[in-house]
Amino acid sequence: MTQCQNCKAQLSGPYCAQCGQKHNPKIPPVLDFLGEFTEAFTHADSRLWRTLWLLLVRPGELPKRYFAGQRAQFLPPLRLYLLITIGFFLLLSIDARMGDANVDTPLIEVRAEEAADAVTEQRKPCDVQYSGPAKDYLLPKIQGACEQALNDNGQSLSQRFIANVPKGMFVLMPLFAATMMLWYWRPKRYFMEHLILQVSNHSAMFLVGSIVVSFEWVLPVVLHGPLELALVPYGLFYCVTSLRVYYQQSRALSWFKFGSLMIVYGLLLISVLVTTGIASII
Repeated sequence: MTQCQNCKAQLSGPYCAQCGQKHNPKIPPVLDFLGEFTEAFTHADSRLWRTLWLLLVRPGELPKRYFAGQRAQFLPPLRLYLLITIGFFLLLSIDARMGDANVDTPLIEVRAEEAADAVTEQRKPCDVQYSGPAKDYLLPKIQGACEQALNDNGQSLSQRFIANVPKGMFVLMPLFAATMMLWYWRPKRYFMEHLILQVSNHSAMFLVGSIVVSFEWVLPVVLHGPLELALVPYGLFYCVTSLRVYYQQSRALSWFKFGSLMIVYGLLLISVLVTTGIASII
């Protein structure tokens, strides 16, 4: 009998019963290779589009199905989050570069000259006073970041901060999920349930943000404000509905818990962003 080239198990058909790999002993031609790439987004991994659609229009449904054991037809929550987050921040980066390219060069030169004159007149050397823990390590870092911010108008610091935000979110979500255990303790809920729900909700917000950024590339500037403003009611509706759907509680109770949880979330978010800012400096 033929063996699987991947795990060496005995084959009884075109696919390995042990690892699932398709038996293909020949070197695949270029068309087959391109077909595999296309198939990943259209056919075999149509679960990507199924997952994205359900994520957008059915708040709380993906975590509910995940813990009900319906996992094969959807992307895993963490993989989905990473995919969407990478895409979102990539779009933000492209959008920022496009915005810089669309600014008139003469206006840039005038503003640069004005800024240079103002800096020449007002700039003072960074004289940072710090006598706390790890002074010998932190003080040079803070002074260096201050000087660099003065030299490039804070662009490098801003770029480092934006690059560190996704890392901060990986800290924020588990912290918030742990806090939610105090709100949902009867009937008993597990930490992973709250975490998967938050991963799903944050994925949805980043996905909608990606869609908005993409639309702003083709829509008139006058529509950008209303489009971004529409995110607020959508986000509120989405998060409350996800709580109601997953935890199976009334609308009134879901709204009450959502309101109190948002206070906690806001405090955690501020703490994480401040910590991220400090990490971006040092």
